[in-house]
Amino acid sequence: MNFLREYFIGDYLRSEPDVLKQASIRLVFNIVFLSVLCMVIVFFVYLAEGFHYQLIKTIVLIVLFTSALFYIRAVRSITIISHVLVLVSWANDVINIYLFDDFTFFIAMIAICNIIFAFHTLGSKAGIFYSLLHFIPIFIHQFGKYSGYQMGSRTPQQLAFLEVMVTLFIVSLIICYMVYHYHRAFEVAKSSIRRSVEDLQKAKELAEEMNRLKTNFLSNMSHEIRTPINGILGISQVIEMETDNEEIRHYVQLQQQSGRRLLNTITSILELSRIEAERRQLALNVIDVNKLVRDCMNSLESLAKNKGLQFTFYPYHELLQCLSDETMLYQVVNNVVGNAIKFTNKGKVQVYTERIKTKIHIRVSDTGIGISEEFLPRVFNSFEQESSGRSRHFEGSGLGLSISRKYIELLGGEILVQSVKDQGSQFEIVLPSYKKS
Repeated sequence: MNFLREYFIGDYLRSEPDVLKQASIRLVFNIVFLSVLCMVIVFFVYLAEGFHYQLIKTIVLIVLFTSALFYIRAVRSITIISHVLVLVSWANDVINIYLFDDFTFFIAMIAICNIIFAFHTLGSKAGIFYSLLHFIPIFIHQFGKYSGYQMGSRTPQQLAFLEVMVTLFIVSLIICYMVYHYHRAFEVAKSSIRRSVEDLQKAKELAEEMNRLKTNFLSNMSHEIRTPINGILGISQVIEMETDNEEIRHYVQLQQQSGRRLLNTITSILELSRIEAERRQLALNVIDVNKLVRDCMNSLESLAKNKGLQFTFYPYHELLQCLSDETMLYQVVNNVVGNAIKFTNKGKVQVYTERIKTKIHIRVSDTGIGISEEFLPRVFNSFEQESSGRSRHFEGSGLGLSISRKYIELLGGEILVQSVKDQGSQFEIVLPSYKKS
């Protein structure tokens, strides 16, 4: 038996890495091989008993099963053989129903075995198809029987006792093997899922630890960098106040400008790390939106005037209140309006507030350089700017809009953008309106 197994499926098994697929290959080989042996024994039984119909059927089955063994060895595939096995067994059931003129427990057991085998080796679609195929002749027979229809006037043949026992033995082995195989597959899957869950848990813990270390690193480095920068800025301010030399004062002002720019970048990186680590705590209060926007615009008005821009605020005519973190919301408005001023060289920057149903809208429109259609989906990504590298024309870390969106999402709102290249942009901050309970 081992020699024959090695001859027919040895190379096939070694080329198949899937353990469960290997089990199906062994199952099909064992069924075909045992069927050949059984059919040879049954052939001599039928020959001695004189069952001519069954004798012809047995010869056909021996030829088919023997050919199947050589087919598996040559092609290294069990798909077609599995279809043939199910169809031959199905045809055998149909013939037995005709010969016995009855649907017996023996036929039912074979039908169940065929259906399980089809699901096992060919998948769910083939399993459903063969299930229907097996039930059709059974339904027709039972319907004809209760309708008084008789398939023929002959005396129904009886299956030989030896064939009944041999066939029941084979069918029982097949069903037990498949149940055992399903149990092994279940245990393998359960073990694999358990290992996957453990690996995911370890990966989650590692990711959380790495995120914590990253946040601690950024916090410490930001502190270590910001402290000397503040010292440099403080000294430069003292020099600016003490010196009478205009050239030195000009250099000191440039130093302060660069220092503030570096300080803002470090602060933005720290703030982003806090948000990603979910350490940013909300201090929710009822906020007058019109007042907050006006205060923000007052602080930015000098920047707009220096560029000669028309800088206008159109507040909503009614009181607008939202439940929000004032520091967060102020920074979002400051980032969006500041960007509008920065990216607008001429024309105007306009800010509107209004209430639409239960939402508060803060719209910031400008006549600046706009955003290309290709870059628009990435406008809120961290560290991304449309002009980058040596070719970029505007300073900045690319974190302002990213932080703004994260803040707005934490506050339960959203930030939208519409833009046309070289024509301007419109950013819209949407927040839930506050209503007294």
